[in-house]
Amino acid sequence: MDELGGLVRVCSSGSGFTNVNLGLDVASVSFLGGFCDVGVGGFRVRVGLEDLRGLEGVLSSRDVVFYDLNLGFVVVEVRSNRFYKLVSLGSGAPTLEIDGVHMHRVEGITPWDDARVKVESLGVRRGSRVLDLCTGLGYTAIHSLRAGAREVYTVEVDENVLSIASLNPWSRGLGSEGVWVILGDAFSVVREFEDNYFNYVIHDPPRLSKSTGELYSLEFYRELYRILKPGGRLYHYTGEPGRVRGLKIPSRVASKLREAGFIVEGYSKLTAGVKAVKPLARELQT
Repeated sequence: MDELGGLVRVCSSGSGFTNVNLGLDVASVSFLGGFCDVGVGGFRVRVGLEDLRGLEGVLSSRDVVFYDLNLGFVVVEVRSNRFYKLVSLGSGAPTLEIDGVHMHRVEGITPWDDARVKVESLGVRRGSRVLDLCTGLGYTAIHSLRAGAREVYTVEVDENVLSIASLNPWSRGLGSEGVWVILGDAFSVVREFEDNYFNYVIHDPPRLSKSTGELYSLEFYRELYRILKPGGRLYHYTGEPGRVRGLKIPSRVASKLREAGFIVEGYSKLTAGVKAVKPLARELQT
């Protein structure tokens, strides 16, 4: 909503520049005959100043709004059997809420930096191949590419999540060369990859529940072990120890990863997850 207020202020003053696309771009704005001409790059659109003013007091500071040439201003949300909403945090990259639950850490860290530290903790190197499970808004996939990954495969089971991501300016990187977005169930998709295919796996599942249990299963971890190269590294988001109904999720995950064959490096408070590595062949012999 801050950006719409910026458009109103600039239009009311005649012309100028303001931030758009959640702070990623600067738009030129000019006012003529009750309309605002807004230009971003090679794209221009004309909107009514009164339409802009009419949104004030209607939208909340959490709302993210995009402009559709046919529909006008639309809040980025999807209502189906669940409620999906792109949520502004005041500045920078937004988060995704599903039924009111944040899909990113937002306390003491931004969603964008949350993804960045996860990728950095793995030490993703130039020319590597990364598997990113549970795409969400694609921030970890994008940071993997920025870190130098040659190929990033990212898997998302929910088409509504990808629909929200397609309207999020901070998710643009999902359309970059070298990124493959796969719509499908991660539990099934990983079976399609060859042995020893990936250098890194980033597993960022929803919180443990009856419907997500397969993503925390020994069978699934064995598949992740199979598709990682010897020496390949895994990051597994777990959340904080004991936070979910008193369950010690990190220790349970670590135990199953060891059973699957991984060397577990431990829980990282910085990333709220467990890191592990697939042993090199010589380590398996000792």
